[in-house]
Amino acid sequence: MLALDDLAVRRGAERIVTGLSLEIRPGRIFWVVGPNGAGKSSLLRVLALLDPPAAGRVYHRAPPGEPFLYFHSEMALPASSTVGAWARLVPRLLPEGAPAGHTALWPDVAADRKVGRLSTGERKRLLLDALLRRPGPLLLDEPYEHLSPDAKAALTAALEARVAAPVAARVVVVATNQLPAQAGGGAGLRLEAGFAEPFGEAGP
Repeated sequence: MLALDDLAVRRGAERIVTGLSLEIRPGRIFWVVGPNGAGKSSLLRVLALLDPPAAGRVYHRAPPGEPFLYFHSEMALPASSTVGAWARLVPRLLPEGAPAGHTALWPDVAADRKVGRLSTGERKRLLLDALLRRPGPLLLDEPYEHLSPDAKAALTAALEARVAAPVAARVVVVATNQLPAQAGGGAGLRLEAGFAEPFGEAGP
């Protein structure tokens, strides 16, 4: 579970949210929706405990050994690495018992292809594939940008399966400009001009 207690987030002198209290539980994706510049990334950095809030508290409660996993658009792989080298490295970075094999996000590219020669969407899919193979709650900042329609659908399906897992459902928070077409509802916040409006029964 991820709990926010009277949270305030600012970007410089600009207010993003103030007095926000709610609990984000497994069972459905929690969306943070708003236009560019609305403060979605600032809020997620506070939720990831990378930046301090202006006021209030953020509480992370996850099973032992499952850290909160944070994805943002500036994450990158070495351009000189090959797709095959990354494919061999990822299993060595995963905890024991993690699913073997790639997810549906893995791009259909040759193993000897240099990462630097891939499209932005293909590079993002390599990172998302590795992240989705790790157990733990997810905080994803604009994961849908630069993905093809098929890749967007595959990502939504993977996230919905993660929050609905009968044995180990996990918190998933996604910041995005707009809800994907395949999204089946959920709860979240709409951010714009310094205001945060809960939707889908999001709240304390």
